[in-house]
Amino acid sequence: MDWHPDSDEMQLARYPVSFATGTAASVKGRRSFRDRQRNDIEAELPGWPERGTFKVRRLPGRIGVQISHTLSGVFAVAWGILSELLGGGVTNPEPGRGKLEDRENEVADFPVMWADTQDTARGLPWQLDPSRRPHGYVSEIVLTTRRLVVLGSGTALWETPRGNIAAATAKRFSVGRRDFQVTFQDGSWARLTTNASPCTVELVGLLSGSHHRLSEAELSPAQRERLSSFASSLPADVARPVITKLPSGLVRVEFTLPGHGQGIVSESRGFVMDEAGQDAAPAPGDIEPSKA
Repeated sequence: MDWHPDSDEMQLARYPVSFATGTAASVKGRRSFRDRQRNDIEAELPGWPERGTFKVRRLPGRIGVQISHTLSGVFAVAWGILSELLGGGVTNPEPGRGKLEDRENEVADFPVMWADTQDTARGLPWQLDPSRRPHGYVSEIVLTTRRLVVLGSGTALWETPRGNIAAATAKRFSVGRRDFQVTFQDGSWARLTTNASPCTVELVGLLSGSHHRLSEAELSPAQRERLSSFASSLPADVARPVITKLPSGLVRVEFTLPGHGQGIVSESRGFVMDEAGQDAAPAPGDIEPSKA
C-alpha cells in the first residue's frame, strides 16, 4: 500500500530522489560515504549490501572518462543534426553543469553522506543508492508540514522532523543542476539528486522557506477568479491544485490530470500569475535554477 501523510499534516512535495553521483572525471559515476574525519564508513553502515570500494580515478582513468564523454557529445550532436535533416526531433546532449563550488567534495572526493556514528545522516537508507538497489526500484523524498520522509516503492524507510533540518542548498556542479544538500541540526549532511531541476528548485525552496504552499483562501480576489476560470476548463473530478508562492512573489498554480498518451501516467496543467491574476513569466530561481 502506498504511503500517505497523517491526518494532522499536509504533503507539500513528493519527488523521486537518490544519492547524488559524481560528474567530474575523477569521480564520474561514483560516490563515497564519510565520517567527519573523511574516513570511509560504508562497511560500518548496518544492513547495507556490499559494493566496490570507492576510489578517485588517477590521471589515466580521468583521461579515459574525458575522451568517452567527448565522443558521446560528438555523436549526440551528429545524431541530432541527422535527425533534424530526416525530419525527426532534435536529440539534446546531456545538460551541462554549473560552476564548481567545492573542489574537495566534488573533484578530489564525492561524499554523499557526511556523518559520525550517531548523526542523523548516518541513518539514511541504502535504497537511496542507485548502485545497491534492485533495477526498477523507486526511492522518493516526501516533505510534509511536519517531517521529511524517504520512501522505497511507496513504503516509509526513514523520516526526521522538519525542525531537524538546518539548511537545504542546491548544488550547481551537477548534471542538469539537480543535486542538493540537506544539512541536519547536528551538522551531518547528505547530497541527493532529483530527476529534474524544477523539482530540486521547488524542494529546496520549500525546505529553506523561499517557496510557500498557499491555500485558495490566501489568494487575492483576482487570483481566485483566474483560478476558477482555469479550473472550469478541466474535468469536473480533477484534484485540487497545488498553489505555490514563488520567491519573486508570483503565484504558480498546478493541476495534475490523468495522462492520455501511451505510457503517460499523469500530466500537469497550470499557469503563473501576478497579484492581479494576470499571466506572468517566472523570474530566475522561481522554477528553474538561477544562473547566479
